[in-house]
Amino acid sequence: MDTSPTPSAPQRPHFKRPVYIPPVKGNIGKWYLPAMGMIALGFGVYNYFNTPTPAYNPEEAQRHHRNKALMDAYGDKETLQDIERAFALYEIQ
Repeated sequence: MDTSPTPSAPQRPHFKRPVYIPPVKGNIGKWYLPAMGMIALGFGVYNYFNTPTPAYNPEEAQRHHRNKALMDAYGDKETLQDIERAFALYEIQ
């Protein structure tokens, strides 16, 4: 019996290829997007129904009409004639 090593080709190590394991979706991953969508929808509905609606106020409408008339008479003048006319109206009142 010969126990001496026999010359042979060197053996290459046998490596396994890495196996792709997809991430496992649990209950949290399964319900995350629908839950966030429902929260956003609820937030939007809540804000839509809880925003104050402006009530019609006749005094506010009169004040707005007076302010518009004053701006037409005095405000936003571009030429010298417009400014002189505004001063003349101001002196009359």
